[in-house]
Order: sequence, then structure tokens, then C-alpha cells
Amino acid sequence: MPANKSLYPPDWPRIALTVKQQANWRCQCCNVQCYRPGEKALDHKLVLTVHHKDHIPANCERSNLIALCTGCHLRADAEYHAVNAANTRRQKRLDAGQMELDLCQ
Repeated sequence: MPANKSLYPPDWPRIALTVKQQANWRCQCCNVQCYRPGEKALDHKLVLTVHHKDHIPANCERSNLIALCTGCHLRADAEYHAVNAANTRRQKRLDAGQMELDLCQ
């Protein structure tokens, strides 16, 4: 499920379902077979998600979307989320009035 639904187009559920169906409910990275709607999920890794390669939820061009199991999706997003978290921490420090040190002098 999207973290912030307002960033996704209104027809996102249909778009995501189409991507998963086209991938035959398999992760396009590790090729694990994921469960289909109505099937019992035995393991969270078996959940199929849709990843935006450019990390922009509004960009739903088919070439920007890939079906990934949750484990592969987390790995695909890891660097992006690490950079965002570092930027958020930096901004909080600046908002609190802390100065940045230039350690490369």
C-alpha cells in the first residue's frame, strides 16, 4: 500500500494490478512466486508490490514500474530512503538552530 496515497494517481490500484498480472505474480528481480488476491499469504516475502524506478509515485509510465516482492522492494528503495532520512535529520538540526560544521577545511 502506498505510504502517501495522495501522491499516486486515482487509478493506481488498477495500474498496480496490471503490472502484477503482466509479471504473472512473480518478482521480476528474484523470480519468487507471490500470492494472488484471494490466496493465503504464508510469508510476507510472498507479497508482490509495484516499484517506481524513479521513486516518483505520479510517474506511472509502464517502463518506470516493476513488480517486486517486499524483500526486493525494500532493497531497491534502501539507498533512496537512507538519503531522504539523512536529509530530514539535517533539516531538523538546521531548524533547531544548530550550525553545520565544515570538516573538510
